[in-house]
Amino acid sequence: MDEEKRQTGTDVNQTEITSLNHIKGQPHIIELLRTSLDAYFQNRSIRQEKTTFGPILLVGPSGTGKTAIAKAIHCELANSKFVETNGEMLNSSAELTHILLTADSDTSILVDEAQALNSKNQHILLTAISEHVLFAPRKGSTRKTAIPLADFTLIFASTHEFQIQDALRNRARLICRTDYYDTETLADILAQRAYALGWEVESKEVLIEIGKRSKSTPRIALQRNLQMAWNIACSNNRTMITMEDVRKAFHLLQIDELGLDTIERNYLKELSKYKNMKLNVIASKLGLPTQTISSVIEPYLLRQELIDKDGSSRLITGKGKAHIQACEL
Repeated sequence: MDEEKRQTGTDVNQTEITSLNHIKGQPHIIELLRTSLDAYFQNRSIRQEKTTFGPILLVGPSGTGKTAIAKAIHCELANSKFVETNGEMLNSSAELTHILLTADSDTSILVDEAQALNSKNQHILLTAISEHVLFAPRKGSTRKTAIPLADFTLIFASTHEFQIQDALRNRARLICRTDYYDTETLADILAQRAYALGWEVESKEVLIEIGKRSKSTPRIALQRNLQMAWNIACSNNRTMITMEDVRKAFHLLQIDELGLDTIERNYLKELSKYKNMKLNVIASKLGLPTQTISSVIEPYLLRQELIDKDGSSRLITGKGKAHIQACEL
């Protein structure tokens, strides 16, 4: 398509994953999937019939590309129907049953946060993929009817894989574990998305700066940081994102050089006042639930070695103190 005819996007989500070639980073996962898909299509040509691919289990931290990989698998299989749901949304067996009964051999089903499925629904899913049937109660009888299911493609994703029942988790033929991204790879992902949207970028340094403040996570890099930088450029009637736009974007978002936001800096400030603090004390001072502190705020601070743990106490490291002092200058 001619550059002049390319339509400029306005939102980072105005793109579609249509191939594994669109996935940047995670080369070990791409190689595993490529090999498995090649074998699948070869076996299918030998048998002269469509067979089941998967199930596939995608595990890894939130925002590291599990959904994008699932959509790429769906496209590589040339399936026509993509059903995306969430373990927390499947509150009743009726919802899961409906999805399974309406799926055909050209359907890909993604169950995100699969660990949130209750034990009954995990068992229904287990039976569906191991026996390809759904057991339904018979009216006026204690016996159940086995309803055959189509050979759909099941992809289930989780941020906590070991909260999924062992029997269900072990049925996965492929387990793909995503990880956090380095800054260079994030810059490549940002460049790919900017190009697809028709957004010009002043220099690669612009993308590096966005990547550095994205907590090694593509979702943050794209949906928060790149989008805000574009909004700044767009508000100035430009289609090119400059370094000045990036600096202003992070000023408005109150994101510092390490990607920390106001709450995370307040956490470090409170911790720096004492030799150590208990989790419940920090939570009380910040006015946040302890679960939010331990599962949302602390993991990145620990990875960056800004804090440490000593039993139930939290300690700020020398690096953490230096960062807070630098922010206050």
